[in-house]
Amino acid sequence: MTTSSTGKARPGRPREFDEGDALDAAMKVFRERGYHATSVAELMSATGLAKASLYGAFGDKHSLFLAVLARYVEQRLALLAADLESSSSAREGLATYLRRQAVEAAGGRGCLSANSALELLPGDQAVEVIVARHQRLTRDLIASALDRIGALAGQQDGPRPDVAARYVFAIVEGMWEQGRTLADPAPLLEVAEMTMRGLG
Repeated sequence: MTTSSTGKARPGRPREFDEGDALDAAMKVFRERGYHATSVAELMSATGLAKASLYGAFGDKHSLFLAVLARYVEQRLALLAADLESSSSAREGLATYLRRQAVEAAGGRGCLSANSALELLPGDQAVEVIVARHQRLTRDLIASALDRIGALAGQQDGPRPDVAARYVFAIVEGMWEQGRTLADPAPLLEVAEMTMRGLG
């Protein structure tokens, strides 16, 4: 049986391709070109699938995009959680996250979630749900790290962790935008270090 992007099994059809690989291939195209500029022909070329197979597994172009965006969000949240959990301290974990964002932002592709918000919002409710979830959970993870940092430092009069998390998130989004015109991540790494200093 082939498993659809919604997780439901479709009986009677042999698995002819890996849907995760197909989503990752489509993700690369959407991330480079945006939703509207990406053609079905480009998606077929990237995934190696015929139109009937592509639509049979994922539905139309919009449904495929939603599946790609949801997968991207899960990947980004997993990376953030790994950064925060794999380091020796909450502070170092947050610094690791910011440095990685700076390095990844340089090169011009941008964040698919942020790009989608700029291109499709307001107006696309399904995209809004996915992007809003990404933003909320990202801020929650950052706020949790900031709360631990503040507790360890004995800070009593600093900003609330949720407010500080919005500040950090806004900086990260700004790095992704600036990265569109930067090949060298060095300036963004300086921003990451300045952000950590500003957090105390």
